[in-house]
Amino acid sequence: MKRKLFALLLALAFLLPCLSLGTSAAASYTIGNPYASVDWDTWKAYKTQLHVHTNGSDGELPLNELVEEHYRLNYDILAITDHMTLGVPWNQAPRTVPIMRLVKYSRTKMAPMAPLTDARRQEILTGVGRGNRPMLEITRGVELNGAVPSNSHLQGWFSDFGQGFIGVDMDWETPIKRAQKAGGLTSLNHVGEPAGAEESGDPAYYDKNPKWVDKFAYLFVKYPSCLIGMDVNSGTNDGTKFDIILYDRILAKVIPHGVLPWAFTYSDAHSPGQFDRAFTLHMMPELTEAALRTSMEDGAFFGFARHARLDKGDAFEGKGDPPKVSRIAVDQAAGTITVTAAGYDTIVWVSDGVEVSRGNATLDIAAHDAKIGSYVRAYLLGPSGILYIQPFTVLRAGQTLPKQDIPRVLDYSIPLSWVSAAANILFNYTPLWLVKAAMVLFDPYVDLPWIPWGSLIGG
Repeated sequence: MKRKLFALLLALAFLLPCLSLGTSAAASYTIGNPYASVDWDTWKAYKTQLHVHTNGSDGELPLNELVEEHYRLNYDILAITDHMTLGVPWNQAPRTVPIMRLVKYSRTKMAPMAPLTDARRQEILTGVGRGNRPMLEITRGVELNGAVPSNSHLQGWFSDFGQGFIGVDMDWETPIKRAQKAGGLTSLNHVGEPAGAEESGDPAYYDKNPKWVDKFAYLFVKYPSCLIGMDVNSGTNDGTKFDIILYDRILAKVIPHGVLPWAFTYSDAHSPGQFDRAFTLHMMPELTEAALRTSMEDGAFFGFARHARLDKGDAFEGKGDPPKVSRIAVDQAAGTITVTAAGYDTIVWVSDGVEVSRGNATLDIAAHDAKIGSYVRAYLLGPSGILYIQPFTVLRAGQTLPKQDIPRVLDYSIPLSWVSAAANILFNYTPLWLVKAAMVLFDPYVDLPWIPWGSLIGG
């Protein structure tokens, strides 16, 4: 919905010279606000984890313990996203992929899934033991591209695609395309790892290697209804230290094309003690899956992380509650954006990767026009960590945003995507049922719907 609104605002900006009766500089801006639909007086910020792992793929904890830990940490929403394994109701054992679990045996130990009991699941869904504050169960979460060598992973939600999907190194497009066809949403995960930015230790890495900007910008423009954002800070922010820089480069390229990706943050936890290091806070009128999806699509949420290596240094680890934003006000006539928040030390405004202003909760667009491109975003720094506010588009009256060419990057992922298609057909549809049946010996929870069980038992 917000993406359509953004396109409408872009068209409106071109008409403003004809409609305007004054010459005020402030009145010459149209500011796109991802929080425009939020009712700050009645809506709540729901603490959400959209990327976490059980021993169903490569985590240590079984399903029941992981759910209980998030409940204890006061999460409102939980989506379990194991590799190649679709999330299921918490009182069910997921359909696992034994090869994935075996590769990560040091964590999984090939231990049982151990789902919640029916009774305990119902207690968590209704808030028993924590003041009737329920935790919303989001099923059908999955981390796509399996266990590819470079960790070129993609987050998937809200579709039935991804179960058993192996994927191929550096090919994000195939799973995005298939998730879109299935009606789901996706987000890029920790791209600093496969891109090499993590190893480089160089803040200018993406400027020196612009192919990565083009590779992802191309996908955002081609699949805007499915690829809605990217992970800018996950885990301890080591693999994503420079990905906020990449995010700014991508925004500058895709906004003129009418596309606006959002910034996500995840714990990406695999082990105990990691579950509260990063999460998102979704502004919603009610605690439902439909409201969550709308918040994710519209950008009406904040990303929070306890590690902020670019701003706070590698040794910093935040403690305590995240900053609380109580209101965001966009004054179109005055050309200002005001953030009302508590629990932070300073606010920083950024556009095109350049700091625009620091310390002022109200940004006057006209006063900083020379530093502002097609958008401006903000983040809050405090003792608990960093809180990312989603970007606001900035359109000037009579301005035509130049569309930069975004070529499709030709690399080895393209021919390998053909291999991916063949591999998934082989993995899921070959008649080698004896080999597949043997997998059950490794993992009794594996789902093998392609095996002709009826012929084996005479059914």
